[in-house]
Amino acid sequence: MISDFTNNELAPVDMLIDKQGDYPEGLFELAVQTGLLGITLPQQYGGAGFDYAATAQALQIMAAGNASLAVTLEGHFKTIEQFMKYGNPELNDHYLPLATHQILAFSQTEPSGGSNPTGITTRAVKQGDNWVITGDKIMITNGGLASVYCVLAKTEDDQLAVFVVDQDMPGFSFGKREDFIGLKGTPVAEIVMDHIVVPDYHLLGQVGQGLEIGDQAHADARVLMGAVLAGIMTHELQIAVDYAKERKALTTPLYQLQVTQQKIADIAIAKQNTELLYQQAAKLKVQGQPYAEIAAMAKSYGSRSAVKVGDETLQILGGYGYSRDYPIEHLIRDARAMELAEGSIEKMNLEITKAEINK
Repeated sequence: MISDFTNNELAPVDMLIDKQGDYPEGLFELAVQTGLLGITLPQQYGGAGFDYAATAQALQIMAAGNASLAVTLEGHFKTIEQFMKYGNPELNDHYLPLATHQILAFSQTEPSGGSNPTGITTRAVKQGDNWVITGDKIMITNGGLASVYCVLAKTEDDQLAVFVVDQDMPGFSFGKREDFIGLKGTPVAEIVMDHIVVPDYHLLGQVGQGLEIGDQAHADARVLMGAVLAGIMTHELQIAVDYAKERKALTTPLYQLQVTQQKIADIAIAKQNTELLYQQAAKLKVQGQPYAEIAAMAKSYGSRSAVKVGDETLQILGGYGYSRDYPIEHLIRDARAMELAEGSIEKMNLEITKAEINK
């Protein structure tokens, strides 16, 4: 199903998504009808109940057709994971059935704090059995497309907590949509919360667990980002191989030239290494074992590799690679986003180093 959707519906509009900076009309609705939003959702809430390994594999397949939709689903799936781990039954029964046809998003970044959440200024004040939430979140993946948001906030005693808000609540509004250079289909936007009142059961986990939940969301996202990056490199490899077969240097096909062979081999190795890393992280998660370090490796190695692989592919294509008539230049821009999103490469390397030092 995933392959058919990618080949028949998604890949044919890959260039169009980048050109118009949004999903073409009807694509998101078709993804909903196909059941893509619910593949990781437990069957009790109307989903397919894929485990994380199968979910990651599905995203790699989709990302080989278009990375934007795969990233939109990555943000949705990591949020579902936090509901499943930290949500109370009343909260989950209310929101998770919606996840088959509405996007869920995780909202942490603010002008004053991104990967380091201690600088956030969003406040949650307890009033009786309710919480009143005020703050501004920026650069939120699926901002404007999602209807339900998990938001990180500080309580009155400066403890971090995560609350669930939705776009229909009084005081909720959307702000600026970012004009990023890559992943043009994935909306990234601001959400504004002006004294939104939510009942106590809208607290995800417990007060004081905000940092833990944020870290868990990052780790889950990085597994799936590794899959997206492997998908981007699958696309890049296919472009390189197809062109090397078709193009000749005088009478010699490019693939017979040693310099081209070296580039294709390097591309294939980088793609395979990233695939193995994210698959191992997903396997560990499914088995209930620690996986955050391997997930960080998949994202760090994968993002650097996907950008480099894109550049090598562009070099194989020569002038055609530098043309907007070919997809390679937007694949480089798409991959470049992954060196920043869900924690920069520098943060990934810091976390990997800490994990190794503490062993």
